[in-house]
Amino acid sequence: MTATETIAAAIYQIDEKKAQLKKAFDDLQAHYSLLSPSFSLSWSEIDSHFSSLQSSLSNRFCLLQSTAPLAEAEAEEEEEETVVDSELRTLCEKMDGVGLSKYLIDRWDDDAPLNLEVTAAIRYSSDPASMVLDAIEGSKQNHTPSSLGTSFDVRRVFVLLMEALIEINADITFDMSKRAKKLAYGWKSKIDIKPFEALGFLHLVAAFEIGSEFSSAELCDYVFMIAKYKQATWLCNKIGLGSVRVRKLIKKLLDSGKSILAVKFMYECGMSDEFKPIPVLRSYIKDSREAALRVFKEDNYSIKSQNEAIDKEVAALKAAIKIIKDQNLESEFTQEKVEERIEELEKFKALRKRDTTNSSQQEPQKRGKKRTRDCNGTQVPASSSQQQFYRQEGVLMTEPSHHGLQLNSFGPMNSAFTGVVVNPLAGLFGSAATPQSLYYTPQNGFVLPPQFHPQYYPR
Repeated sequence: MTATETIAAAIYQIDEKKAQLKKAFDDLQAHYSLLSPSFSLSWSEIDSHFSSLQSSLSNRFCLLQSTAPLAEAEAEEEEEETVVDSELRTLCEKMDGVGLSKYLIDRWDDDAPLNLEVTAAIRYSSDPASMVLDAIEGSKQNHTPSSLGTSFDVRRVFVLLMEALIEINADITFDMSKRAKKLAYGWKSKIDIKPFEALGFLHLVAAFEIGSEFSSAELCDYVFMIAKYKQATWLCNKIGLGSVRVRKLIKKLLDSGKSILAVKFMYECGMSDEFKPIPVLRSYIKDSREAALRVFKEDNYSIKSQNEAIDKEVAALKAAIKIIKDQNLESEFTQEKVEERIEELEKFKALRKRDTTNSSQQEPQKRGKKRTRDCNGTQVPASSSQQQFYRQEGVLMTEPSHHGLQLNSFGPMNSAFTGVVVNPLAGLFGSAATPQSLYYTPQNGFVLPPQFHPQYYPR
């Protein structure tokens, strides 16, 4: 019997059940003298209440019936689009869990995941839950790390199978639940501080609905351990941690400096109204600039540390962009212009890398080559349209910049020449670096005034 047929049969029985309730009420009224004086309900009131519920249920069921054919058609179309390999289907039809596990191990391909095919395939099993347990138990006994090699982790197959089991909403019998509990206790003992063990364990708890076997505090700790995985919020909701535990989990993520993960849990676990994620994201974006600056300073402002600082900030900003787009928060971050900031940093890094390559190629040519002189007889360094000069906390650029500031690139240069200093690493929240005078001298080339000390990331 389908779900709609079950609902229809239950609605059809409402009148019969109401008649039985009326008989029970009449029997109760026969002993009216024994009832409390406060008992004043009449049958008309009860009948009116249940009639109202019956009408509401009937109307909703009619609406469900009108949309059900469309939903069923879409589901059937999706199943038809998923082509299941004949060998995979046969393994599922035969309930060969160990064979299924071996099949998936042999054909695992990160570039072509088998998620949809496996989900469609296990529907051909007469008892998917039992087959998945057979696959896990058999593989744990028969496949050791040495037999599988070091390039593949069999637990990835277990996770895939349990996700498929959850997707099809398989029936979990008492016997299956008992087997899963025994397996879960053994699995839990191996977790220690291994996130992927915790990930597999939580999938087992979710797939076989055995969360009540473990303390919520314990499960919360495991969710924190796997917070970086994409399934973390989904598992958190599936095992039913409860709002109190989820709230503590989010606070723990914030206290640990995992702001992006905390924001993800806020939105996907229904806590966004309580925690106000927008200020958290803004603070994270600002802190990423300061963290990059620390990297730059700690290595005495070397070119290597500048690369590391740029990479660190770009990675942080890309993480912020992902969650901003996932949660449709673009309108909240129009002033920050996060994507423009990433583009700016990446262009600067690529530009300097190109200049470094050009400089190394031109160095042999400079040896023994006379230096050119301007019209006043002053020696001028070999010019480059991309030439840059690095100071301790600033970047001097003799080329046009994205701020529209440029040096005079025409005619001879002499000691009277002045230009501008541009800091392409100006902070995301700060204004662009203020143009400063840049002097050219025959002795030192381009130099800054002694009082000018630009910052890598202005505060």
